Amino acid sequence: MQPYQEEYLANLRQFAALSSGLPPEELPPEAFLAGAAQRQAQVTRLVRRNIELLRSGLFPTLDHLFSAGAEELEELRTFSFQLYDGRTELDVGLFCHIRQALLSLARQKRDRPAMIRELYWLGMGRNALCSKLVGFELPDVERYMTRMRLCFTEAAAYLKYYDEIEDTETRGYILRAKANISLGQFKSPSEKIRLVKDTLQVLQDRDYQKKAPGLPWDRFIYLTHQNMASSISYSKEKVMTAQDMADIMESAYIVYQRRFQEAERLHKQPPAKSAFAYHAIEYYCGLYGLDTLLSKLEGLLDGGSAGDYSTDGMYVMISLPAFYSQYLQQYPELIPPRREYLEQLYRRILDYVDACPRQAEDGQLFLYLRQLSFTFVETGGVSYGEFLQKLLLRFAPELYLHSRAVGEGARALCRLILEDDPGFFDDAGFLQAIQDPAEKRREVLDYALGCGLFHDVGKLSVIELYSRTARQWFREESEMARLHVIAGETLLSQRPSTRRYAPAALGHHAWYDGSRGYPDAYRRLECPCRQMVDVVALVDWLESTSSSTQIYNGEALTYEEAVQSAVQLEGRRFSPLLTARLRDAGTARLLRRAMEEGRRAALLQTRGPADPPAPALP
Repeated sequence: MQPYQEEYLANLRQFAALSSGLPPEELPPEAFLAGAAQRQAQVTRLVRRNIELLRSGLFPTLDHLFSAGAEELEELRTFSFQLYDGRTELDVGLFCHIRQALLSLARQKRDRPAMIRELYWLGMGRNALCSKLVGFELPDVERYMTRMRLCFTEAAAYLKYYDEIEDTETRGYILRAKANISLGQFKSPSEKIRLVKDTLQVLQDRDYQKKAPGLPWDRFIYLTHQNMASSISYSKEKVMTAQDMADIMESAYIVYQRRFQEAERLHKQPPAKSAFAYHAIEYYCGLYGLDTLLSKLEGLLDGGSAGDYSTDGMYVMISLPAFYSQYLQQYPELIPPRREYLEQLYRRILDYVDACPRQAEDGQLFLYLRQLSFTFVETGGVSYGEFLQKLLLRFAPELYLHSRAVGEGARALCRLILEDDPGFFDDAGFLQAIQDPAEKRREVLDYALGCGLFHDVGKLSVIELYSRTARQWFREESEMARLHVIAGETLLSQRPSTRRYAPAALGHHAWYDGSRGYPDAYRRLECPCRQMVDVVALVDWLESTSSSTQIYNGEALTYEEAVQSAVQLEGRRFSPLLTARLRDAGTARLLRRAMEEGRRAALLQTRGPADPPAPALP
């Protein structure tokens, strides 16, 4: 590989090590803070260096790809497989960028085997990107699913030239692409099941097998049966037909019977994942009702071990409760008799996460917890806000630092506003109803802190874009990052304890005059707490644009430059009632100090329970 490619990969590995760790917890507070600042400075340098390497090394190569020699092209493919190989990944976004360029070259040269290969790998990369979008409904992510599926569909279309293609590797790409068309989300289970059935018919066709005896046909067929067995829908809205279930049952029998037989041979219990899937299929086939399924689930949950941090152990302790909660979320009439059990379950989860050794985290635990964040059911015990703060603090510390800084900055700005206009936030009905001035002031300040803490919680659904990208985003990644406002509003609005913070999550990137920003779903004049959303939008922008995390979108500004830019955007991006206050140097300094103190307090929280606790929220 080229020197710039070797250096880029080394920087990615160093970036991952720095981003996933913090200074030793036993350090004194000041040394801990200094160590964290040093790590962040290293991260920033690595990101800037990687951007330089791409601009000086990779991008010129891609611009002149048609004239590149065979050796240079092979180096580029080798580099891309270091970024992502279908199993492990360092930078799947850059992988897709390179494979898209290689696909364009193959089209120009009319190189059919190369086109099929690049379509397959581009589809794999886009599927990896789609897998990072956790908890979204299909309409929000359909464009990305479609782009992924089109790659596989085009590659699979060459099946009609199967006899002409004598290259076994290319035939394998065609067949795997055919199978992968069924990856991702669909509008209905039937749509996916139809595609999987079609793939199974091809893979089981003896004529295809005889023409490519070197391909692992048994493995292809078994993995496709796995895909069919996983097609079962756990959604109340996406009802499966009798034919759907009949199609699934054949594959389920092949897959789960093999797993059960293997467990019996080893004198072990069947994996909980297989047992739950089998119970779910029995339920959907009408063998018993939902109460029985939930009881069987409880049996699996009770068999979990608080000290088991294997992938199977994490599945039982975190992922199964997510499915259990999903059923209760869809059928709330079943909650009352299970309220106490559910509260104990959530407490057990929080204790499990607290005790989990950090070196045991491979991303799987965090993935399961994010899945649970979308099915979490509040019962009056563990609050959803407590659960979210736990996730932010433990798994997304930089995001928590930013959110705490915004919360403290918003609270400081609100304190100044209330001194001049105690009724400024009375657009929110629950604040207007408070008659006692002191109580209203406390409630406004608590509300400001909560809105700041949770305004970016939707980034948990796209966290890899922030935690694993050591360069500026490409356009598609930037589009994906914008989905965090949708995810945040969804998470917060569906639980009583966090519902009032949802508008801040949805609207903090919308412009004051409505001319720009996102999402379209936010209408400022229709928002009952728009004044607070305006506050959070301004403070979030000041903190983001003047912090190192801004490098994903471009170079960061100094705080003074950010204040000046905000004032220049008065009446367009930001409320003139707020930017007018920024014209006062004392107010600007006060906001900066509040945000810095918020970051400092949040950073000390990451050291453990001996440091200041997370702020209590109503």
